[in-house]
Amino acid sequence: MYEWKNSTGRLSTPAVQTPARLGVAAEGPGIIYPSGTTFPKESARGRGNFSEVPGFLAQKMQMFQKANSVPIHLKGGPLDKVLFGATLVMCTVGLTGCLSFFYDMSFPKKSD
Repeated sequence: MYEWKNSTGRLSTPAVQTPARLGVAAEGPGIIYPSGTTFPKESARGRGNFSEVPGFLAQKMQMFQKANSVPIHLKGGPLDKVLFGATLVMCTVGLTGCLSFFYDMSFPKKSD
């Protein structure tokens, strides 16, 4: 795979093969698969060998795909609203703490 270059004293990749005619791309090596390699086959419907979606999951997917102008992060119900509100409160508390810190560090208390 590698060849020794006496001029540099290092291993390097072998020289690139140039095509016999200019303007013709050099062909790369072909893919050699080990014996026993199997490949998935397409079914008549073109979906492959996938199983059907379970009923409860299909209902959940339909609930999230409804076009009812509710943001996706609130479509889960009341628990999502509580979690969203808690996230807003925590962000507000954190931002207030940061701004308070910046203010205190910008205007230090004078020690007499």
